[in-house]
Amino acid sequence: MHPAFWKGLTALLVLYVLGQHLGVYDRALQYQHRLRPTEQKSLHYHAHDTQLANISTWTYDWKRDSNNHALTSEQCDAAFPDLYFEIDRAASYWATRELTAQSLELYEGNEAGVRARLEEGQLRIVQTRGMWRQDFRQRIIAVLHQIHRALVAVESVERFQDTEFTFVVDDFPLFPRNDSRQLAVFSFARNVKLESHEAVWLMPDFNFWAAVPSTGAFAEMQARARSYDARIEDKEQRLVWRGVEWTNPEVRGALLNASVGRPWADVKSMTWGVTAEFLSLDEHCRYAFVVNTEGRSWSSRLTHLLNCDSVPVIHDMDWTAHYYHLLDAGINYVPVHRDFSDLDKQMEYYLAHPISSQRISDAARTTFRERYTSPAAEACYWRRLLRTWNSIAPWPGRTPSISFEEFLLDSAQGKTSPAQKRSTERDPDEDGAKLRYPISAKSLPVRTAITNVETMSGERSPRNASWFVQ
Repeated sequence: MHPAFWKGLTALLVLYVLGQHLGVYDRALQYQHRLRPTEQKSLHYHAHDTQLANISTWTYDWKRDSNNHALTSEQCDAAFPDLYFEIDRAASYWATRELTAQSLELYEGNEAGVRARLEEGQLRIVQTRGMWRQDFRQRIIAVLHQIHRALVAVESVERFQDTEFTFVVDDFPLFPRNDSRQLAVFSFARNVKLESHEAVWLMPDFNFWAAVPSTGAFAEMQARARSYDARIEDKEQRLVWRGVEWTNPEVRGALLNASVGRPWADVKSMTWGVTAEFLSLDEHCRYAFVVNTEGRSWSSRLTHLLNCDSVPVIHDMDWTAHYYHLLDAGINYVPVHRDFSDLDKQMEYYLAHPISSQRISDAARTTFRERYTSPAAEACYWRRLLRTWNSIAPWPGRTPSISFEEFLLDSAQGKTSPAQKRSTERDPDEDGAKLRYPISAKSLPVRTAITNVETMSGERSPRNASWFVQ
Protein backbone atom coordinates (compact mmCIF):
# COMPACT_ATOMS: atom_id res chain seq x y z
CA MET A 1 0.00 0.00 0.00
CA HIS A 2 0.96 3.59 -0.46
CA PRO A 3 3.15 4.99 2.35
CA ALA A 4 0.70 7.88 2.78
CA PHE A 5 -1.95 5.36 3.83
CA TRP A 6 0.21 4.04 6.63
CA LYS A 7 1.09 7.55 7.79
CA GLY A 8 -2.59 8.46 7.93
CA LEU A 9 -3.52 5.29 9.77
CA THR A 10 -0.72 5.86 12.27
CA ALA A 11 -1.90 9.43 12.87
CA LEU A 12 -5.45 8.21 13.50
CA LEU A 13 -4.23 5.61 15.99
CA VAL A 14 -2.13 8.20 17.82
CA LEU A 15 -5.11 10.56 18.04
CA TYR A 16 -7.30 7.73 19.31
CA VAL A 17 -4.82 6.77 22.02
CA LEU A 18 -4.37 10.39 23.09
CA GLY A 19 -8.10 10.89 23.20
CA GLN A 20 -8.59 7.86 25.38
CA HIS A 21 -5.80 8.90 27.71
CA LEU A 22 -6.94 12.48 28.05
CA GLY A 23 -10.53 11.41 28.53
CA VAL A 24 -9.63 9.11 31.39
CA TYR A 25 -7.40 11.79 32.89
CA ASP A 26 -10.20 14.33 32.58
CA ARG A 27 -12.64 12.01 34.31
CA ALA A 28 -10.06 11.37 37.02
CA LEU A 29 -9.74 15.11 37.55
CA GLN A 30 -13.50 15.41 37.76
CA TYR A 31 -13.59 12.61 40.36
CA GLN A 32 -10.83 14.22 42.38
CA HIS A 33 -12.62 17.55 42.12
CA ARG A 34 -15.73 16.00 43.61
CA LEU A 35 -13.66 14.87 46.60
CA ARG A 36 -11.86 18.17 47.13
CA PRO A 37 -14.38 20.61 48.62
CA THR A 38 -13.28 21.69 52.07
CA GLU A 39 -16.31 20.23 53.75
CA GLN A 40 -16.22 16.88 51.89
CA LYS A 41 -15.68 13.87 54.15
CA SER A 42 -12.52 11.79 53.81
CA LEU A 43 -12.73 8.38 52.17
CA HIS A 44 -11.52 7.07 55.54
CA TYR A 45 -13.90 7.20 58.50
CA HIS A 46 -12.95 9.54 61.33
CA ALA A 47 -14.88 9.18 64.58
CA HIS A 48 -14.67 12.92 65.25
CA ASP A 49 -15.42 14.10 61.71
CA THR A 50 -18.61 16.12 61.87
CA GLN A 51 -18.01 18.23 58.77
CA LEU A 52 -20.82 18.32 56.25
CA ALA A 53 -20.86 19.29 52.58
CA ASN A 54 -21.89 22.79 53.55
CA ILE A 55 -20.96 24.19 56.96
CA SER A 56 -23.98 26.50 56.89
CA THR A 57 -26.23 23.43 57.11
CA TRP A 58 -24.40 21.92 60.08
CA THR A 59 -26.42 21.61 63.29
CA TYR A 60 -25.36 20.28 66.66
CA ASP A 61 -26.49 16.76 67.54
CA TRP A 62 -25.53 15.85 71.09
CA LYS A 63 -25.48 12.11 70.42
CA ARG A 64 -22.96 12.65 67.63
CA ASP A 65 -21.09 15.75 68.76
CA SER A 66 -21.11 16.07 72.56
CA ASN A 67 -17.79 14.22 72.98
CA ASN A 68 -16.13 15.78 69.94
CA HIS A 69 -13.21 17.95 71.05
CA ALA A 70 -12.41 18.96 67.46
CA LEU A 71 -15.36 21.14 66.46
CA THR A 72 -14.32 24.07 64.30
CA SER A 73 -14.75 27.64 65.50
CA GLU A 74 -17.85 27.95 63.33
CA GLN A 75 -19.30 24.75 64.74
CA CYS A 76 -18.52 25.86 68.29
CA ASP A 77 -20.38 29.11 67.70
CA ALA A 78 -23.34 27.27 66.18
CA ALA A 79 -23.48 24.63 68.91
CA PHE A 80 -22.81 26.82 71.96
CA PRO A 81 -23.83 30.40 71.15
CA ASP A 82 -24.49 31.33 74.79
CA LEU A 83 -21.41 29.72 76.34
CA TYR A 84 -18.97 32.62 76.33
CA PHE A 85 -20.54 35.23 78.61
CA GLU A 86 -17.74 35.09 81.20
CA ILE A 87 -15.04 35.42 78.55
CA ASP A 88 -16.73 38.49 77.08
CA ARG A 89 -17.25 39.96 80.56
CA ALA A 90 -13.58 39.60 81.50
CA ALA A 91 -12.45 40.97 78.13
CA SER A 92 -14.69 44.00 78.62
CA TYR A 93 -13.25 44.58 82.10
CA TRP A 94 -9.65 44.46 80.84
CA ALA A 95 -10.35 46.50 77.71
CA THR A 96 -9.96 49.70 79.75
CA ARG A 97 -7.04 48.46 81.86
CA GLU A 98 -3.43 47.72 81.09
CA LEU A 99 -2.18 44.16 81.11
CA THR A 100 1.58 43.98 81.63
CA ALA A 101 4.15 41.29 82.28
CA GLN A 102 3.52 41.87 85.99
CA SER A 103 -0.12 40.94 85.47
CA LEU A 104 0.99 37.37 84.74
CA GLU A 105 2.77 36.80 88.04
CA LEU A 106 1.89 33.69 90.03
CA TYR A 107 1.50 35.97 92.97
CA GLU A 108 1.78 35.41 96.70
CA GLY A 109 -1.17 34.12 98.72
CA ASN A 110 -2.29 31.53 96.18
CA GLU A 111 -1.12 28.10 97.27
CA ALA A 112 -1.48 26.33 93.95
CA GLY A 113 -1.27 27.34 90.33
CA VAL A 114 0.70 27.46 87.11
CA ARG A 115 2.19 30.08 84.86
CA ALA A 116 2.04 28.60 81.37
CA ARG A 117 2.71 29.69 77.82
CA LEU A 118 1.81 28.78 74.28
CA GLU A 119 4.86 28.84 72.03
CA GLU A 120 4.62 27.87 68.37
CA GLY A 121 1.42 26.02 69.16
CA GLN A 122 2.96 24.02 72.00
CA LEU A 123 1.92 24.15 75.65
CA ARG A 124 4.84 24.92 77.97
CA ILE A 125 5.22 25.36 81.73
CA VAL A 126 7.00 28.41 83.15
CA GLN A 127 6.32 28.09 86.88
CA THR A 128 4.26 26.02 89.30
CA ARG A 129 3.13 26.30 92.89
CA GLY A 130 1.48 23.61 95.02
CA MET A 131 2.82 20.51 93.28
CA TRP A 132 3.91 19.00 96.61
CA ARG A 133 0.28 18.48 97.60
CA GLN A 134 -1.55 15.61 95.94
CA ASP A 135 -4.93 17.30 95.55
CA PHE A 136 -3.40 20.42 94.01
CA ARG A 137 -1.09 18.37 91.81
CA GLN A 138 -4.06 16.43 90.44
CA ARG A 139 -5.97 19.63 89.74
CA ILE A 140 -3.00 21.22 87.99
CA ILE A 141 -2.45 18.20 85.77
CA ALA A 142 -6.17 17.97 84.97
CA VAL A 143 -6.32 21.61 83.84
CA LEU A 144 -3.16 21.30 81.75
CA HIS A 145 -4.57 18.19 80.08
CA GLN A 146 -7.77 20.08 79.22
CA ILE A 147 -5.79 22.85 77.56
CA HIS A 148 -3.53 20.44 75.71
CA ARG A 149 -6.47 18.38 74.43
CA ALA A 150 -8.34 21.46 73.24
CA LEU A 151 -5.28 22.65 71.29
CA VAL A 152 -4.21 19.33 69.81
CA ALA A 153 -7.75 18.48 68.64
CA VAL A 154 -7.69 21.32 66.10
CA GLU A 155 -3.97 21.76 65.43
CA SER A 156 -4.32 20.74 61.77
CA VAL A 157 -6.78 23.57 61.06
CA GLU A 158 -6.17 26.21 63.73
CA ARG A 159 -2.99 27.65 65.19
CA PHE A 160 -2.73 29.80 68.28
CA GLN A 161 -0.43 32.76 68.63
CA ASP A 162 2.21 32.79 71.35
CA THR A 163 0.86 33.94 74.69
CA GLU A 164 1.40 33.52 78.41
CA PHE A 165 -1.17 33.14 81.18
CA THR A 166 -1.55 32.15 84.83
CA PHE A 167 -4.17 29.98 86.49
CA VAL A 168 -4.82 29.01 90.11
CA VAL A 169 -6.41 25.74 91.18
CA ASP A 170 -7.39 26.41 94.78
CA ASP A 171 -11.09 26.94 95.40
CA PHE A 172 -10.74 30.69 94.89
CA PRO A 173 -8.11 33.22 93.83
CA LEU A 174 -6.51 35.65 96.26
CA PHE A 175 -5.39 39.14 95.31
CA PRO A 176 -2.84 41.07 97.41
CA ARG A 177 -4.36 44.05 99.17
CA ASN A 178 -3.22 47.60 98.59
CA ASP A 179 -1.27 46.50 95.54
CA SER A 180 -0.96 48.70 92.48
CA ARG A 181 -0.34 45.78 90.11
CA GLN A 182 -3.10 44.93 87.66
CA LEU A 183 -3.16 41.19 88.24
CA ALA A 184 -5.02 38.81 85.94
CA VAL A 185 -5.63 35.14 86.59
CA PHE A 186 -7.68 32.20 85.33
CA SER A 187 -9.72 30.55 88.08
CA PHE A 188 -12.51 28.01 88.57
CA ALA A 189 -14.81 30.52 90.27
CA ARG A 190 -15.21 34.13 91.28
CA ASN A 191 -17.27 35.83 93.98
CA VAL A 192 -19.90 38.04 92.37
CA LYS A 193 -19.93 40.29 95.45
CA LEU A 194 -16.20 41.09 95.38
CA GLU A 195 -15.09 43.93 93.13
CA SER A 196 -11.58 42.50 92.91
CA HIS A 197 -12.96 39.32 91.33
CA GLU A 198 -14.10 41.26 88.29
CA ALA A 199 -10.51 40.81 87.11
CA VAL A 200 -10.83 37.01 87.09
CA TRP A 201 -11.07 34.98 83.89
CA LEU A 202 -13.15 31.87 84.52
CA MET A 203 -12.01 28.50 83.20
CA PRO A 204 -13.61 25.01 83.31
CA ASP A 205 -12.79 23.24 86.56
CA PHE A 206 -10.69 20.10 86.96
CA ASN A 207 -13.70 17.75 86.91
CA PHE A 208 -14.14 18.38 83.19
CA TRP A 209 -11.03 16.24 82.72
CA ALA A 210 -11.62 13.60 85.41
CA ALA A 211 -12.42 13.22 89.07
CA VAL A 212 -10.24 10.80 90.99
CA PRO A 213 -9.92 8.27 92.43
CA SER A 214 -12.85 6.21 91.17
CA THR A 215 -15.26 8.36 89.21
CA GLY A 216 -13.30 8.37 85.98
CA ALA A 217 -13.21 10.65 82.97
CA PHE A 218 -15.97 13.23 82.65
CA ALA A 219 -17.49 11.56 79.57
CA GLU A 220 -17.67 8.34 81.60
CA MET A 221 -19.41 10.16 84.43
CA GLN A 222 -22.00 11.49 82.02
CA ALA A 223 -22.53 8.00 80.58
CA ARG A 224 -23.08 6.52 84.05
CA ALA A 225 -25.53 9.28 84.90
CA ARG A 226 -27.51 8.48 81.74
CA SER A 227 -27.99 4.92 82.97
CA TYR A 228 -30.35 6.34 85.62
CA ASP A 229 -32.45 8.31 83.14
CA ALA A 230 -36.17 7.91 83.80
CA ARG A 231 -39.33 9.94 84.09
CA ILE A 232 -39.41 12.06 87.23
CA GLU A 233 -42.44 10.11 88.47
CA ASP A 234 -40.41 6.89 88.25
CA LYS A 235 -37.48 8.19 90.30
CA GLU A 236 -37.26 8.08 94.08
CA GLN A 237 -39.50 10.92 95.24
CA ARG A 238 -37.02 12.55 97.58
CA LEU A 239 -34.35 15.25 97.69
CA VAL A 240 -30.82 13.90 98.11
CA TRP A 241 -27.67 15.47 99.57
CA ARG A 242 -24.43 14.16 101.04
CA GLY A 243 -21.57 16.27 102.27
CA VAL A 244 -19.70 17.77 105.19
CA GLU A 245 -21.02 20.78 107.04
CA TRP A 246 -17.76 22.42 108.03
CA THR A 247 -16.89 23.83 104.59
CA ASN A 248 -19.88 26.20 104.77
CA PRO A 249 -21.87 25.75 108.01
CA GLU A 250 -24.11 28.74 107.23
CA VAL A 251 -25.50 27.19 104.05
CA ARG A 252 -25.09 23.48 104.71
CA GLY A 253 -26.25 23.71 108.29
CA ALA A 254 -29.37 25.51 107.09
CA LEU A 255 -30.10 22.69 104.63
CA LEU A 256 -29.68 20.05 107.34
CA ASN A 257 -32.01 21.96 109.66
CA ALA A 258 -34.64 22.56 106.98
CA SER A 259 -34.81 18.88 106.05
CA VAL A 260 -34.91 17.29 109.50
CA GLY A 261 -37.84 14.87 109.77
CA ARG A 262 -39.20 15.72 106.33
CA PRO A 263 -40.56 12.71 104.40
CA TRP A 264 -39.15 14.11 101.16
CA ALA A 265 -35.57 14.38 102.45
CA ASP A 266 -32.60 12.04 102.15
CA VAL A 267 -30.19 14.70 103.41
CA LYS A 268 -27.28 13.57 105.55
CA SER A 269 -24.04 15.03 106.81
CA MET A 270 -20.98 12.83 106.48
CA THR A 271 -17.98 12.24 108.69
CA TRP A 272 -14.57 11.49 107.25
CA GLY A 273 -13.77 7.79 107.29
CA VAL A 274 -17.37 6.70 107.93
CA THR A 275 -18.78 5.02 104.83
CA ALA A 276 -22.24 4.05 106.13
CA GLU A 277 -23.83 7.02 104.36
CA PHE A 278 -21.66 6.64 101.28
CA LEU A 279 -23.38 7.58 98.02
CA SER A 280 -21.60 7.91 94.67
CA LEU A 281 -22.34 10.89 92.49
CA ASP A 282 -24.05 8.86 89.78
CA GLU A 283 -26.27 7.23 92.43
CA HIS A 284 -27.63 10.69 93.18
CA CYS A 285 -29.36 10.39 89.80
CA ARG A 286 -31.78 7.81 91.25
CA TYR A 287 -33.54 10.65 93.04
CA ALA A 288 -36.11 13.01 91.55
CA PHE A 289 -34.51 16.04 93.27
CA VAL A 290 -30.82 16.87 93.77
CA VAL A 291 -29.66 19.88 95.78
CA ASN A 292 -26.48 21.91 95.40
CA THR A 293 -24.71 23.73 98.23
CA GLU A 294 -21.73 26.06 98.08
CA GLY A 295 -18.62 24.99 99.98
CA ARG A 296 -15.50 27.06 100.61
CA SER A 297 -16.48 28.84 97.41
CA TRP A 298 -18.34 27.39 94.44
CA SER A 299 -19.16 23.71 94.57
CA SER A 300 -18.18 21.58 91.60
CA ARG A 301 -20.78 19.05 92.71
CA LEU A 302 -23.28 21.05 90.66
CA THR A 303 -21.54 20.02 87.44
CA HIS A 304 -22.03 16.39 88.43
CA LEU A 305 -25.63 16.87 89.57
CA LEU A 306 -26.47 18.44 86.22
CA ASN A 307 -25.39 15.17 84.60
CA CYS A 308 -28.54 13.65 86.08
CA ASP A 309 -31.94 14.11 84.49
CA SER A 310 -33.28 15.05 87.92
CA VAL A 311 -34.65 18.37 89.17
CA PRO A 312 -31.80 20.60 90.42
CA VAL A 313 -32.57 22.60 93.58
CA ILE A 314 -30.17 25.52 94.01
CA HIS A 315 -29.92 28.21 96.68
CA ASP A 316 -28.95 31.85 96.03
CA MET A 317 -25.23 31.70 95.26
CA ASP A 318 -22.36 34.10 95.96
CA TRP A 319 -20.01 32.32 93.56
CA THR A 320 -20.20 31.75 89.84
CA ALA A 321 -18.45 29.36 87.46
CA HIS A 322 -17.90 29.57 83.72
CA TYR A 323 -21.40 28.31 82.79
CA TYR A 324 -23.56 29.50 85.72
CA HIS A 325 -25.03 32.36 83.69
CA LEU A 326 -27.06 29.67 81.90
CA LEU A 327 -28.91 28.75 85.10
CA ASP A 328 -32.47 30.04 84.78
CA ALA A 329 -34.63 30.00 87.92
CA GLY A 330 -37.92 28.18 87.45
CA ILE A 331 -36.84 27.06 83.97
CA ASN A 332 -33.92 24.67 84.46
CA TYR A 333 -33.71 24.59 88.25
CA VAL A 334 -35.84 25.16 91.36
CA PRO A 335 -34.65 28.23 93.28
CA VAL A 336 -34.60 28.38 97.08
CA HIS A 337 -33.39 30.96 99.58
CA ARG A 338 -29.84 30.76 100.85
CA ASP A 339 -31.17 29.80 104.30
CA PHE A 340 -33.50 27.17 102.76
CA SER A 341 -36.46 28.71 104.57
CA ASP A 342 -38.70 28.05 101.56
CA LEU A 343 -37.40 24.55 100.79
CA ASP A 344 -40.34 22.74 102.37
CA LYS A 345 -42.82 24.84 100.37
CA GLN A 346 -40.96 24.27 97.10
CA MET A 347 -40.69 20.52 97.65
CA GLU A 348 -44.37 20.18 98.44
CA TYR A 349 -45.30 22.06 95.28
CA TYR A 350 -43.05 20.18 92.86
CA LEU A 351 -43.86 16.78 94.37
CA ALA A 352 -47.53 17.57 93.79
CA HIS A 353 -46.89 18.83 90.24
CA PRO A 354 -44.86 16.19 88.39
CA ILE A 355 -45.46 17.82 85.01
CA SER A 356 -43.74 21.00 86.21
CA SER A 357 -40.94 18.92 87.70
CA GLN A 358 -40.49 17.02 84.44
CA ARG A 359 -40.35 20.26 82.47
CA ILE A 360 -37.52 21.58 84.67
CA SER A 361 -35.66 18.27 84.54
CA ASP A 362 -35.89 18.17 80.74
CA ALA A 363 -34.67 21.75 80.44
CA ALA A 364 -31.71 21.10 82.76
CA ARG A 365 -30.70 17.97 80.86
CA THR A 366 -30.90 19.50 77.39
CA THR A 367 -29.21 22.74 78.44
CA PHE A 368 -26.32 21.29 80.40
CA ARG A 369 -25.53 17.58 80.02
CA GLU A 370 -26.44 17.44 76.35
CA ARG A 371 -24.92 20.78 75.42
CA TYR A 372 -23.20 23.37 77.61
CA THR A 373 -21.36 21.07 80.04
CA SER A 374 -20.44 18.50 77.40
CA PRO A 375 -16.78 17.69 76.65
CA ALA A 376 -17.23 19.39 73.27
CA ALA A 377 -18.36 22.62 74.94
CA GLU A 378 -15.43 22.49 77.36
CA ALA A 379 -12.94 22.30 74.49
CA CYS A 380 -14.69 25.10 72.59
CA TYR A 381 -14.63 27.27 75.72
CA TRP A 382 -10.90 26.77 76.23
CA ARG A 383 -10.06 27.74 72.67
CA ARG A 384 -12.25 30.85 72.80
CA LEU A 385 -10.76 31.78 76.19
CA LEU A 386 -7.19 31.51 74.88
CA ARG A 387 -7.95 33.41 71.68
CA THR A 388 -9.69 36.23 73.54
CA TRP A 389 -6.99 36.40 76.21
CA ASN A 390 -4.30 36.53 73.54
CA SER A 391 -6.02 39.46 71.83
CA ILE A 392 -5.41 41.73 74.84
CA ALA A 393 -2.56 40.05 76.75
CA PRO A 394 0.98 41.46 76.76
CA TRP A 395 3.41 39.98 74.26
CA PRO A 396 5.19 37.16 76.11
CA GLY A 397 8.88 37.39 76.76
CA ARG A 398 11.28 34.51 76.36
CA THR A 399 10.78 33.19 79.86
CA PRO A 400 12.53 29.85 80.53
CA SER A 401 10.03 27.00 80.30
CA ILE A 402 9.71 23.27 79.71
CA SER A 403 7.32 21.34 77.51
CA PHE A 404 4.06 20.01 78.88
CA GLU A 405 5.17 16.49 77.98
CA GLU A 406 8.41 16.75 79.97
CA PHE A 407 6.54 18.28 82.88
CA LEU A 408 4.16 15.29 82.99
CA LEU A 409 7.00 12.79 82.97
CA ASP A 410 8.86 14.62 85.73
CA SER A 411 5.70 14.78 87.83
CA ALA A 412 4.90 11.09 87.30
CA GLN A 413 8.44 10.06 88.28
CA GLY A 414 8.53 12.24 91.37
CA LYS A 415 11.17 14.51 89.90
CA THR A 416 11.41 18.24 90.20
CA SER A 417 11.23 20.00 86.87
CA PRO A 418 12.90 23.35 86.21
CA ALA A 419 9.45 24.91 86.34
CA GLN A 420 8.92 23.55 89.85
CA LYS A 421 12.37 24.72 90.90
CA ARG A 422 11.38 28.22 89.85
CA SER A 423 8.26 28.03 91.99
CA THR A 424 7.95 28.90 95.63
CA GLU A 425 6.61 25.89 97.48
CA ARG A 426 5.10 25.74 100.94
CA ASP A 427 6.31 23.09 103.36
CA PRO A 428 3.35 20.77 104.00
CA ASP A 429 4.61 20.06 107.51
CA GLU A 430 4.19 23.63 108.64
CA ASP A 431 0.73 25.06 109.21
CA GLY A 432 0.82 28.67 108.09
CA ALA A 433 4.54 28.26 107.57
CA LYS A 434 6.83 30.75 105.99
CA LEU A 435 7.38 30.34 102.29
CA ARG A 436 10.29 28.02 101.70
CA TYR A 437 12.30 26.70 98.77
CA PRO A 438 13.25 29.89 96.94
CA ILE A 439 14.17 29.89 93.28
CA SER A 440 17.70 28.75 94.07
CA ALA A 441 16.57 25.53 95.74
CA LYS A 442 18.31 22.44 94.41
CA SER A 443 15.54 19.88 94.38
CA LEU A 444 11.91 19.81 95.42
CA PRO A 445 10.48 16.31 95.68
CA VAL A 446 6.91 15.95 94.51
CA ARG A 447 5.42 15.06 97.86
CA THR A 448 2.47 12.82 98.48
CA ALA A 449 -0.33 14.21 100.59
CA ILE A 450 -2.24 12.24 103.17
CA THR A 451 -4.46 9.75 101.39
CA ASN A 452 -7.15 7.24 102.31
CA VAL A 453 -9.60 10.00 103.11
CA GLU A 454 -11.56 9.87 99.88
CA THR A 455 -15.32 10.03 99.78
CA MET A 456 -17.63 9.62 96.85
CA SER A 457 -19.93 12.38 98.02
CA GLY A 458 -17.77 14.95 98.52
CA GLU A 459 -15.47 17.55 99.72
CA ARG A 460 -11.85 17.79 100.65
CA SER A 461 -10.94 16.87 104.22
CA PRO A 462 -9.58 19.62 106.49
CA ARG A 463 -5.87 18.80 106.09
CA ASN A 464 -3.85 17.69 103.09
CA ALA A 465 -6.47 15.30 101.75
CA SER A 466 -7.07 14.32 98.18
CA TRP A 467 -10.03 16.02 96.58
CA PHE A 468 -13.13 14.57 95.07
CA VAL A 469 -15.64 17.39 94.80
CA GLN A 470 -15.45 20.70 96.61
